[in-house]
Amino acid sequence: MDFPRAATGGETTLTRDRTAAAVWGQTLWTPGSTQGSVSGRNLKTGTTTTLATGAPTDIQAVNTWLYWTCGGTAGVYDRATNRKITVPADHGPARLADGFLLRENRTTHELLLTDFHTGTATTRTLVKLPATDQNTGGSNGRWAVDRFGGHIAYLNGTYGEVSIVAGGVPTSPLAQMEAQAYSPSVIGRSMPWSPVWQLNKPSTWTLTLTNASGTVVRTLTGASTGAAVRPAWDGTTDTGAGAGSGPLTWRLTAHLRDGRGPDLTLSGTMTLG
Repeated sequence: MDFPRAATGGETTLTRDRTAAAVWGQTLWTPGSTQGSVSGRNLKTGTTTTLATGAPTDIQAVNTWLYWTCGGTAGVYDRATNRKITVPADHGPARLADGFLLRENRTTHELLLTDFHTGTATTRTLVKLPATDQNTGGSNGRWAVDRFGGHIAYLNGTYGEVSIVAGGVPTSPLAQMEAQAYSPSVIGRSMPWSPVWQLNKPSTWTLTLTNASGTVVRTLTGASTGAAVRPAWDGTTDTGAGAGSGPLTWRLTAHLRDGRGPDLTLSGTMTLG
């Protein structure tokens, strides 16, 4: 379903058979029409991209990383560099994060981290898990990984207690995945300008609005609850006066909430009235 800005109802953009699939941003990744390929469909534009991998029974996507597995083989495709990276396919289901893969060896109870961010996969034991589960509800219900590349949480054997450790793998830089920044025909307290910038990670942000003479008329700040920046401007200046009509330049500066990378700066123009 596609839910446009300010809409309460959406429309179906695609109906398909149930197969392995993953969504990141506006791209849906599924097995390709040819054997051993994965196809990415932009759900907004309908354009497709096909990558040669293996015949996938599982697909996961995070940032520029695309993970696939087929029986006894598995790999990661880095769409930023067009690299294919072979990763281990044993020890059961894996979870993809930003630059690494996490798996549990159910025989030795080791939580295994495979770091592939350099283009070569190296695996290390992250932690030794308890030999028995406690109300976990599944084979991998006792651990979870932050897909944005942060930390790993796991049950440590003490009833109801969770431990959190860092993956220790450099994360991808902050980037824009999609944006809906428009020029409002009408703006006010009841009808604010409400652009959306969909980023790849949570951030704190500052949005400045500058008029044609170069004067900053309004500065807005906030923090994303997920990865989307969603300001709302009612058309008033920092002093509470009306901003008037005419061209404005907006500048968005987003800072990673985990502090592990450079800021992202985006800019554009719009016209009031």
